[in-house]
Amino acid sequence: MKTSASRKRGQIVLVLAFMLLGLLLLALVNADVFLAIRGKNRLQNAGDAAALAAARWQGITLNAVGALNLAQVDVACQYADDPDMATNLVQGIQHLQERLVFAGPLAGLYAAQHIAKKNGLQADPGMTRLVNDAIASASAYVPSTPGWPEKSQDYAEMLRGAVQDGVSAGCENARFYNYSANGSHPLFNKAFYYAVDGEDWCWFFLRDEMMDMLQSFSGWGEVPEGSLASPQNPEFFGVDVVRHQGALLDVDPEQDGARIRQHVLDLAKRNSCSHVTDEAFDRSGVLTNRAGYCWYLYGADWRPWREMHVDGEDRLPLRSDVQPRYDVFGASAATRVTATLKPFTPNVSDQQNVWTAAAKPFGEIDGRTVTLEGEFPLVTPAFTAVRLIMLAGASEERLNMAEDAWVVHTRDHVRACAEGHYSGGCAYCSTLKTWVDPAFRSKGVQWLSVNSHQCRRPTGGSGPGGGTRHAR
Repeated sequence: MKTSASRKRGQIVLVLAFMLLGLLLLALVNADVFLAIRGKNRLQNAGDAAALAAARWQGITLNAVGALNLAQVDVACQYADDPDMATNLVQGIQHLQERLVFAGPLAGLYAAQHIAKKNGLQADPGMTRLVNDAIASASAYVPSTPGWPEKSQDYAEMLRGAVQDGVSAGCENARFYNYSANGSHPLFNKAFYYAVDGEDWCWFFLRDEMMDMLQSFSGWGEVPEGSLASPQNPEFFGVDVVRHQGALLDVDPEQDGARIRQHVLDLAKRNSCSHVTDEAFDRSGVLTNRAGYCWYLYGADWRPWREMHVDGEDRLPLRSDVQPRYDVFGASAATRVTATLKPFTPNVSDQQNVWTAAAKPFGEIDGRTVTLEGEFPLVTPAFTAVRLIMLAGASEERLNMAEDAWVVHTRDHVRACAEGHYSGGCAYCSTLKTWVDPAFRSKGVQWLSVNSHQCRRPTGGSGPGGGTRHAR
């Protein structure tokens, strides 16, 4: 009897031990779930706030540059009878504008880092490396100008100041001066790599040119070159403005001169430019004099949102019309933030979480959206709000410019991959090796021959905040 009782007590102890172990594991799993949810929420908050901070500085920059455009009109009117004095003063304004176009967005880069670090995020080595590369190459790509002879050195110094403690919020829509890629080619389309890795055959089926390639791929052919970014704007959070030297009538010769005159005159008076009268304006020379004047205009990206098409399809799928005040594409700030989750549960590897978000400044003049088609493209101080937007609405077709591995691949590996030379250790090169295997593509064709009816084109829609996957 004593032996039987001892055996029962031993079994009870063993059962209790297993129960306690199970409860401990359950507690660890619950703790990991809690940490994962909290960590993702903090990451999302950091990414959204960083994008909003950078976009706010974009709006500040555009307002300051626009105010100086109108100040140039005011000075020209004040010294309409003294053109030499007017020229000297407007040159000082122009030199200030050139610096503001760089300093404002880089203040946004600094603000994004500050916000991310306040939310507990650490510097990301890959994103930091990309900015350090830009600092190192600044002198090769940023030419000096008569009003700013130390432009490349000052640009590099501004970058160092913005990221002196590392990059915690990368610029996802950066435009690197040493980066040339044609976004319409599959090798530069990240969605193509996603589709190959995930065997997402419907992605190919819903795109005629991709389906043709799946069925009859015979090589990449010549990989087209893209255009290099213009050093008129900084690489990070630029506002896409261009300098125009000469008279305002030369900006858009096809527009009616009287309409341009009235538009600029109204803007100057509305912004309390005290010396602008009809008579002084006509004598100022800003409309017809080609010497001495330089204006900042909205660049090519500034257009209605609904014009965003890639290969005949909407990049920004919408369920309804965009409100007129928000129907403008250009000068957006897309950010990327990362954080590593270290689980409590044994034998569970660390997880790398990534959040990307985008925001942009908006403005209007007398209820009309800034820079819609038909408006005179002079930058003016009209921006009053910033909003989160879908990533597909950010002002760069290729995005992903804060991911070190992707930038290195598309900048340094793609053309070698097109010739059959793949870089070891590059995940994107491995994806291309998978693609060129005929058995892989045949697998996709066979699946679609039976299941293509399951493929449905997404209808789009909206959700809270940013952070959606890049559309395409």
